[in-house]
Amino acid sequence: MTTQAEQTLTMIREVCALGRVELDRPHTTEGDTAAARALVYGLRAIDLAGEPSDISLSLELLAPRAPYFDRLILDAIAAGTRQVVNLGAGYDDRALRFRHSGVRFFDLDLPDVIADKARRLQALDTDITHVALVAADFATDHVGDVLARAGHDATRPTLFIAEHLVLFLQPRDVERLLAGVSGRGAPGSVLALTTEVHPVGLDSALVISTVDQVMFDGASPLHSIRARDTWLALLNQHDWQVENATVATAVDHFELPLDDKPVQIQTHFLTATAG
Repeated sequence: MTTQAEQTLTMIREVCALGRVELDRPHTTEGDTAAARALVYGLRAIDLAGEPSDISLSLELLAPRAPYFDRLILDAIAAGTRQVVNLGAGYDDRALRFRHSGVRFFDLDLPDVIADKARRLQALDTDITHVALVAADFATDHVGDVLARAGHDATRPTLFIAEHLVLFLQPRDVERLLAGVSGRGAPGSVLALTTEVHPVGLDSALVISTVDQVMFDGASPLHSIRARDTWLALLNQHDWQVENATVATAVDHFELPLDDKPVQIQTHFLTATAG
């Protein structure tokens, strides 16, 4: 039986997919924007009340987030990177919009999501030979082993992206993920991710428990919110170096009541190079 947290994750995944196609986004000359839009046809993003979610609610967050990762992919392709690993890809269409000769995309997500995405892609009249759809459960699988089996070349630079993923992973699974991609990150590789950040001085466990109680009635899918310095130290521990670490690219995500005061949780965009 699907849990409430799993239902919420499905809704969020589909809201993001439907929201992205409403944005004016770039593509390569070989990219297929029509197929990218068709990929999400029929998604409804049903909320816990059984009603379609209001997609417009996601656009404020997607508007800065989607271009950030789009630009990283375009820059990586222009610089000669020929592997893009999309961690927690969901129904993301970047492998279609940014198709480019010689570039291989690896889209990783849960087995049921990958199976549905494969069905949708195969129904489209478009070339998908450059896309590897890879089933992975970040709570149990070692992403390095998964990528090796999928044909990823650990001797060549890779752009790894994790947009709106680590928030939903348990802290131990975030560490396993970072260790896994570190083992596949040849010199010149880049890791870009969004992290949820609380103000310095707060206890992360308290923040997470408050989110669970206040926002999700005990069934929260959100598990990893930390201070920015903690995120930076964790990346450094796994040999990922953030340049200009003191300069934050961030947007407000949501407000949380702690000790009778509103606390702003932000989404920070971090880009690190293999150390």
